[in-house]
Amino acid sequence: MIVYNKEWLDNAALQQEAGYAYQEECISAEEKARIDEAYPSGFYTPNPFIRIGLFLLTTIVVLFSLALCWLIFMTPMEHVWRFLIFFSGLATYIALELFIREKHHYRSGVDDGLLWMSIILLLSAINIELDLPAWFRCAIIFLFAVYATLRFADMIMSACAILALLGTLFYLYLETGSIARATVPFVIMAASLLICQLAQRWSHIEKWRHYANCLTTAEITSLITLYLAGNYFVVREVSNEMFGLHLLPGQSIPAGWLFWATTILIPILYILLGIRKKNLLLLRIGVVLSAASIYTIRHYYSILSIEAAMTLSGLLLIALAYALIRYLHTPRYGFTYHPVNRAHLFERLQAESLIITETFATPQTPRSSDFKFGGGSGGGGGADGSW
Repeated sequence: MIVYNKEWLDNAALQQEAGYAYQEECISAEEKARIDEAYPSGFYTPNPFIRIGLFLLTTIVVLFSLALCWLIFMTPMEHVWRFLIFFSGLATYIALELFIREKHHYRSGVDDGLLWMSIILLLSAINIELDLPAWFRCAIIFLFAVYATLRFADMIMSACAILALLGTLFYLYLETGSIARATVPFVIMAASLLICQLAQRWSHIEKWRHYANCLTTAEITSLITLYLAGNYFVVREVSNEMFGLHLLPGQSIPAGWLFWATTILIPILYILLGIRKKNLLLLRIGVVLSAASIYTIRHYYSILSIEAAMTLSGLLLIALAYALIRYLHTPRYGFTYHPVNRAHLFERLQAESLIITETFATPQTPRSSDFKFGGGSGGGGGADGSW
C-alpha cells in the first residue's frame, strides 16, 4: 500500500539509528560509513529548512497554476470552476505519484505540498458540489486521511484521520436522541481511549514499522482528545453553542463536578502513568495538559491578577526545575537529568556493524609457509629440541 520503496525506508531508518549511535560514541565513524555503504537509500530528503522552502514553493506553484487555469477557462457556466478545482486536485495527486516514483522524493517538501494541496482541492470540490450533512463530510475527510496515511505515511494526516473519525462519531451519536447530548463527552472519551490502546498495540507490530511515526501521532492525538472531551471549559462552551443551554456567567453545566474532576485528574493520571511506565510521551502530554487545566480553573475562578499569577507560576516552575535537576543529577528510579543514553537502541546496530566490518574487510589470502611440524617425543612438537 505504501508508495515508497520499503527497502529504502528500512535502510534510511537504519542509517538514522546509526547516526544516533555515532553521536553517542557507540560506533566509530568507520562503522557508520560501512553501514551507510551497505544499506543505501536512494531517497531525496533535504534538511528541514530546504523542506519548508520547497513546501511553500510547491504550494504557491499549485495555487498559481489553478488561478491561471481559472483565468483561461473562465466562463458563465457555474459548474466549470467546481470541475476545475476537482481536476486540479486530481492532477496534483498524479504529480505527487510521479515525483515519488520517478524522482524518489521522501519528506522533501515537494511531496508534502502536493499531498496536502491534492487532498484540500479534492475535498473542496466535493463539499462545494454536494450538500452533505456534517457527519458525512467528516466521514469523507476520514477516508481521504486514512488513504493518505496508508499510502504516504504522513503524520499530520494520521492526526486528521483521528479527528475526522471522532467528528463522525460525534455527529452520528447526536442524532440518536436527546440523551446523546448529555453522554456524548463520555462516548468521545471512550473512543479516544480505544484508539490510543490500538495505536500502542499496533506500534509494536513489525509489519507496521513504516507507520511508527503515524501511530505515535495517533496516540498523542487520542490522548489529547480524551482530555478535551472531559475538559470543563470545552464541554460548557460547546454545550452553550450547539445545544442551546444559554448558561449565564457563573452557572454550571449539569454534572459539572464530574467534568471538573476529569479536567484536574486526567493530566495527573498521565503524569503518574508516565513516571510508572518510564514513558516520556505521557509525561510531556500530562505536563502540557496540566497547564490547560490551570487555565480552565483560572478562567472561571480568578484569584490573582494575570501579572501576579504569571510571576508566581514562573517562580514556582524555576524552583521545581532546579529541585528536579539537583535531585536527578544522580540517576534515580530510571530517571536522570543528563541527556538520555540511547545505547540500548543501538545494541543491534553495534552487532550489525561488527558483521559488516567483518564482511567488507579486505580478505586475507593464506600465505604459504615452510614451517612444518615434526619430531617431539613427549607432548608436542619441539619436545626433543628440534622441529
